[in-house]
Amino acid sequence: MYSVEFKNITKRFGNLTANDNISLSIKSNSVHCILGENGAGKSTLMKILFGVYKQDSGEIYIKGKKISFNSPLDAIDSGIGMLYQHFMLIDDFTVMENVILGKELTAGLKLNFPKIRKALLEIIGRYNLNVELDRKVSDLSISEQQKVELLKILYRDSGIIILDEPTAVLSPVEVYEFFNIVRNFIKDGRTVLLITHKLAEVKEIAETVTVLRKGKNVYETERKKLDIGELSRQIIGDIFPKEKIKEEDIEYISGKQKKPACVVKLERISYSEKGKNILNNFELNINEGEIIGVCGVEGNGQNEITDILTGIIKNYKGEYERKTDNISVVPDDRLKKGMIKEFSVGESILLRKKGENKITQKRALYRENEIKKMYDIMIPYPGCPMAKLSGGNQQKAIVAREIQLDSKFIIFSHPTRGVDIKASSFIYNKIIGEKNKGNAILLISSDVDELIFLSDRIVILYKGRILKEYTKEEIGKSLETGRMKFLEEVGKYMIGITE
Repeated sequence: MYSVEFKNITKRFGNLTANDNISLSIKSNSVHCILGENGAGKSTLMKILFGVYKQDSGEIYIKGKKISFNSPLDAIDSGIGMLYQHFMLIDDFTVMENVILGKELTAGLKLNFPKIRKALLEIIGRYNLNVELDRKVSDLSISEQQKVELLKILYRDSGIIILDEPTAVLSPVEVYEFFNIVRNFIKDGRTVLLITHKLAEVKEIAETVTVLRKGKNVYETERKKLDIGELSRQIIGDIFPKEKIKEEDIEYISGKQKKPACVVKLERISYSEKGKNILNNFELNINEGEIIGVCGVEGNGQNEITDILTGIIKNYKGEYERKTDNISVVPDDRLKKGMIKEFSVGESILLRKKGENKITQKRALYRENEIKKMYDIMIPYPGCPMAKLSGGNQQKAIVAREIQLDSKFIIFSHPTRGVDIKASSFIYNKIIGEKNKGNAILLISSDVDELIFLSDRIVILYKGRILKEYTKEEIGKSLETGRMKFLEEVGKYMIGITE
C-alpha cells in the first residue's frame, strides 16, 4: 500500500523545468529519503504535495485516491504536514499559541484551553519533545523551535509528514534523539518523506531512497542495497576536479613564513539580556590565516558573539580588540538576515559594496553575470529575485557577496546549512581559499564533521562559555581512536556533560 503516488509530475517556472515528468511511490509506514543537488526539484515536488504549488501536468494520489490541492490548508485537512527548513512561527506568540493557530478547540465561544493543553502535553510526552507551552518562541533555541513545528504537525494529526533538512540545526546527540522521534512516527503508522543532504543519516534512517537530478527521478534503491559511494555519484553525476578539496589547500599559514598576527581578540566577554546571562567570561583570539570553529547547540551564545563582533551588541562587559574595520558575515539564517528577497543577485552584491550609492540595472546585471560564472550559481533568468533561487544557490550568492568584500576577518555561520554535497565542497574551497590569503575566519556550525575538516582549532560553547578546546593535532589523535567515539565526546560537551 502506498501513502503517496506521484505520476508524471511536471512543474515549470518560466523557462526552468523544476520537475520533469517525475513518477514516484511512497510506501506507507516508512521513511522515504529524497536526495539531490540544490535546484534538483526536491522542495518543489514536496511543495506540490503540500499545496503550495500546482503542478502543470501529472497526478497525485493519497492512499489510492486522486487529489488536487489548492492550498496548504487543503493538504493539512487531508492529513499532510510539512516541516520547512525555515520555520513558520510567530516570534511574539507562545509555543501553545503558535501550535493551535488555525485549529483552535473551543468551548462555546471561548477557547477550551484545558482541553488544548492536555492534548499538547500528551503529544509532548509521547514523543519526548520537551518544549514548554507558555514560553515565547523568540526565547527558544533553533532546535526547540523545530520541536514546536513538529508539535504543530502532530497536533493536526498528520499521517504523512514531510521533513525538509530537519537535522541541519541539530547536534550529534540531538540527531540521535530526533531519529528516535521519527522511528516513533513510523511505529504509530505515519509515513515520513525526508529531504536531506547528509548521506550518513540516509544510511541510518531511510527505508527507501530516491535521487532527483535536474528535475528528473534518476535513481531509487532500498536500504539493504544502499551504497553511499554510488548514491553520491547519482546525486551529482561526478565531482569535478576543480571542486575537490586538495590536501595542499589546507596547509597552516603559520607554517609558511612568519608567526601570524592576532586579528581579533575577545577577553572576559560577558553579556546579559532580560536578566539572563548569555555569555560568561568568553575568551577567544583569531589569528591571520586561521579558522576557528565554534561548535555548540544553537542558542548557547553563538548569535550574540557574532553580534558583538559586528557591533550590533554594544552593552557587553569585557575587552574586544580587532586590527580591521572590515568584517564580512555569512549569517546563520539566509532568509531573515542574509538577503532582501526581492533583490536580484547583482543588486545583492552591489548593496554591500562601499561607495555603491546608485544601483543601476545595467551594473547589477553585469555583476550578476560575473558572480554567476565565478560561483556556479543557477539563476533561472537575468535579474531573477533571490527569493526564486533554490536554497543552495541563495547561499552561494551570499557567500560570494561577502568574500567579494575582501575583508580581513570573515564570519561564516552555518555556511552549508541546507546545501548539497557539491555546493558544500565548493563553499569549503572558498573558505580554505580565504584562509590561505591570510584572513582570519570564525566558523560557527553544529555540523561536527564540517568543523573537524576545516578548523585549525575547535571550541565547544555551552551556556555562553567554552567547555572544551581542541587543536588540529588533538582532533587528529582523537579521530585515530575512532570517529564515533570522538563525535560522542563532542556531543556530550555540546549538551553540557563534562564527565
